[in-house]
Amino acid sequence: MPERKQVTWAKLRVGVLVLASLVVFGVGVFFISGQTGIFTRKYTLKTYFSGASGLRGGSQVRVSGVPVGIVESVRISAFTEPEKAVEVIMRIPTTYRGEIREDSEARLATAGLLGEAFVDISRGGPNQKVVPDGGAIKSAEEADIKRIVQNTNDVISNLRVLSDKLNEITGQIKGGKGTLGRLIYDEAVYNRMNQTAEEVRQLVARVNRGEGTLGKLMSDETLYNRTVASIDRLNHILEEAETGKGTFAKFLHDPSVYDNVHQLVQRANTMVDNVNKGQGTLGKLVTDDQLYSRMNNTFDNIGVITTRIEKGEGTLGKLSTDPTLYNNLGTSSQSLREFLTEFRKNPRKYLTVRLRLF
Repeated sequence: MPERKQVTWAKLRVGVLVLASLVVFGVGVFFISGQTGIFTRKYTLKTYFSGASGLRGGSQVRVSGVPVGIVESVRISAFTEPEKAVEVIMRIPTTYRGEIREDSEARLATAGLLGEAFVDISRGGPNQKVVPDGGAIKSAEEADIKRIVQNTNDVISNLRVLSDKLNEITGQIKGGKGTLGRLIYDEAVYNRMNQTAEEVRQLVARVNRGEGTLGKLMSDETLYNRTVASIDRLNHILEEAETGKGTFAKFLHDPSVYDNVHQLVQRANTMVDNVNKGQGTLGKLVTDDQLYSRMNNTFDNIGVITTRIEKGEGTLGKLSTDPTLYNNLGTSSQSLREFLTEFRKNPRKYLTVRLRLF
């Protein structure tokens, strides 16, 4: 009997040790999985996302970044809206019920760049109602890590292409190709720039010595004195104009000048109105259609006459185109010149008067 009791007690101790190990193991798994407070009362909340993005059952639920509960399940929702494609059920201790209100928002976040996904709930305002057990929280979508990585890859690819283009441009510049390459490596351009700089330096030196027009303008005191004198004269004229002296002052201050100019403008306006109405000689010239027709016919006749003259028709045409008439006029002119020459030499020959008596 004593040996049987010893064997039974040994088996009991082994059973107790195994049970204690299982309890410790369960508690460790419970804490590792994010459970807080074994005997804490909990309530259920839900939210909806367009995608799970790595979220699974047992993931953490945080309120303002503080772990408070776990994700109980992630499943496809019964809604057809794309933004409510995934339903997330969460288990949260009732002690945090006062922190989660109707204006709270649930976001799907990631611990680090490639860490585990979790649900982060913002803290609600004190004036808002508390979300009841089984209630839904509004969700706010953030940038998906996959899209961020994809965009980053696109940016890196674009930077790589840009780098290749910059390397190509740099190679062309080093090879002396293109405008920039020639400016940097072409000795002729350098020589021209050096020559231009030397010419500019010589020009500045000449200006400093007072040579040339620009040098005289810069260094001649006479020009400065004349400029000062001109400014003084202008100031004197303006002073006289302000005090009412001189002709210019009268133009500025005499009301009769203004009245005369005003009357002249009125007369000019009256004359323009009369012209527009067709009154007076100028008005008839501007508005009379018959006069326009007559002038147009006259110009047409002049054109016809000019054409006939160019063709050699009529008296004027023959005078302008017949060489015989030109030669005859030349001969007559020569004969008249010879006659005048002889007349000047011996006028008595042509002025002698003979008298005969019968």
